[in-house]
Amino acid sequence: MTDKKVVFAELSLVGVTVIWGLGFSITKIAVNMGYGASTIMAGRFFVASILLAIIYFEKLKTINKTILKYGIITGFFLFFGFYFQTVGNVYTTPSKNGFITQLNIVFVPFLYYLFFRKKVDIYNIVSVIVAIFGMFLLSFDSNGFNMLNIGDLFTLFCAIMVAFHVVTASYYQKKYDFNPALFVMINMFTSFIISVIFMIFFDKMPRIVLFDLWPLLFLGIFNTALGFLVQSYALKISLPTRVSLIVALEGFFAAIGSVLIIGEILTIQVVIGGFLIVSGILITEIKPFKRKELKNI
Repeated sequence: MTDKKVVFAELSLVGVTVIWGLGFSITKIAVNMGYGASTIMAGRFFVASILLAIIYFEKLKTINKTILKYGIITGFFLFFGFYFQTVGNVYTTPSKNGFITQLNIVFVPFLYYLFFRKKVDIYNIVSVIVAIFGMFLLSFDSNGFNMLNIGDLFTLFCAIMVAFHVVTASYYQKKYDFNPALFVMINMFTSFIISVIFMIFFDKMPRIVLFDLWPLLFLGIFNTALGFLVQSYALKISLPTRVSLIVALEGFFAAIGSVLIIGEILTIQVVIGGFLIVSGILITEIKPFKRKELKNI
């Protein structure tokens, strides 16, 4: 693989990570417009599913019962990951929503141990301690320690669900050698269907004009469909560890976007707490790898 292709893939992923970070503020704008969490989910996954189905139309005919079954299972985790993230964004700030979401990277090794007995090393243990401390530091304000608010807790559930999605999706795709594009399309369509069900029972549609649909289109086109395409390309061209490190910047860009787009004022506690969460991610990702392990990734 040429260096130019690797650089292009990684720079493209940086661009997508910026978009993902801005997505937290765009979601907040959608919430303020009156959209419910399930409605936002239904909109973004509908747009993403249609776009990916068009791009990978020829692959649709290869769907079988096995990929459908496990795609739906992992789709449930994908839905609840995004759902708790969106609900969390209703009650907390986009910056905190972004930082806490990134805890999923720290949780993944522990889920691998729980289900597959893959050894957890000292880096993983230190990283979770540092990251969890950073999360609790986010709950400090001018009045002192107030514990996590409901939005922070929802976002923590999001991080756990995303970690479950990463672990199960990785396991099933490797075990059955699924086509990644087709597998993720099933994930997204499953999330869309569940979102519609939740929307019917839990959301009230706001009165909107055509222009007010732009946050859903932005999230569907850029944050979901484009994000998947670029991340898949980067994983194919670059190393998974490098991809993880780039994606870890999502919380940082979420904080910047929150300041620039909705005018959030970042406290020193949020800055330090976010820094510790990112540090925890770096600790679990930057560690000695044997050459043999790199070949098996």
